[in-house]
Amino acid sequence: MLTPTGGPARRLRGGAVGLLTGTLATGAHLGANGRVPDMGVVVLLVALLSWVAYAFAGRQRGPLAILGLVAGGQLAMHASLGFLVWEAHSHHTEAPGNGLLMTAGHAIATLVVVAVLSGAERVVFALTKLIAAVLPRRLTPRPATAPLRIHVPLAVEHPATEALLRDVLSRRGPPVSFA
Repeated sequence: MLTPTGGPARRLRGGAVGLLTGTLATGAHLGANGRVPDMGVVVLLVALLSWVAYAFAGRQRGPLAILGLVAGGQLAMHASLGFLVWEAHSHHTEAPGNGLLMTAGHAIATLVVVAVLSGAERVVFALTKLIAAVLPRRLTPRPATAPLRIHVPLAVEHPATEALLRDVLSRRGPPVSFA
């Protein structure tokens, strides 16, 4: 049966959540302080977020579940980017209102990602239902109702000679009594 909850579609859904969450969290950090975090750390965190999101992609999720997943991912990215880069959030106090700007950036990024992913979730599942309605119901072969007949050749004394006579030479000729 065609389903977006298994196989490559599940990996794609989990990867999209991780990639969008990580990209927008990184963009919020970049917009708040103007510095790009270490890309190795960002790639590692996006992979980790994608792996966690893959675990939740086993069935269709509503907007609240997606909000919890993305908000948790944003919070994890924010804490990890601050901790793993060894900045200890000292850049938040450089300018007045910078912490508020960072929080607003994360909140807006979270809402944008949730809106996009909720819409994509509805579209993917609706398209899957539509395609499944058009496709035939049984995608596997029917079970066997009779025993399978297999042609088994008779054993021959000289298999090489038999193969040569069968495939290369013609057996037509005069009867044995005239030869």
